[in-house]
Amino acid sequence: MRLDFLGVGFGRSASTWLTYCLYEHPEISIPKFNLQTEINYFPEEYEIMGMRNYMKKFLDCDFEKKVGELSTLIAHHERSPKLIKKLFPHTKIIIYWRDPKERAKSEYMMTKEFDLLDAKLEDLQYNQEEIVKRWVKEFGKENVFVFDMEKREKKEQEKELHRLFRFLGVKEITPPSFNRDTKAYKDIEKYTSNWVNREKKIHRKPKSIFIRKTINYFKYKLRANGKLFYTIKRSFGIDYYFQWMNRRI
Repeated sequence: MRLDFLGVGFGRSASTWLTYCLYEHPEISIPKFNLQTEINYFPEEYEIMGMRNYMKKFLDCDFEKKVGELSTLIAHHERSPKLIKKLFPHTKIIIYWRDPKERAKSEYMMTKEFDLLDAKLEDLQYNQEEIVKRWVKEFGKENVFVFDMEKREKKEQEKELHRLFRFLGVKEITPPSFNRDTKAYKDIEKYTSNWVNREKKIHRKPKSIFIRKTINYFKYKLRANGKLFYTIKRSFGIDYYFQWMNRRI
């Protein structure tokens, strides 16, 4: 299987927005699955299940184009860079970066307020620069793109996106989701933001505490058996529909 690029950046760093921007490019092909949720296949699932389930996620991709995906959890595993280099030696790496303290606060809010999981802010803080160095060491500086999500001004963000397109070897365009007034962007914001009302500081919370806690319980139990967990997760598109539901409850 050919993989032209892989996004391995940090959670709560606008990765869903970036995925939509890449998906809308006419010369790029990303699995539709990736618009709903991340695959996060490496390293754990690959080590248990092999490549078969991963390849299934790309059946709807056009390999006449640049093909890739974004999965933020890959970066956290120290063995990921060497494994990805072994499996996809020519892939390009995208790391989406955000101010570490703000990123950690965002993840803490989502974990504590919406996912209803125990979390400590200090446990969600990590050295992003050290993680970037691992990927640069393995792939070379010329094959690693650090997308700076701290560029808030529209013109700067557009330049950053165009710089990414040049890195991937495709033409520079401004996709629909770049414009935050579009329906596409508002849909992203609705299901990924920490806030119901940012100005009034009203946090997003689950609609059903009972269902949320039930999901957490069974996920914890199932993960004890990795093969069973991944078999259930990937069979019949359960992972996709689970995430669709997960965002809405």
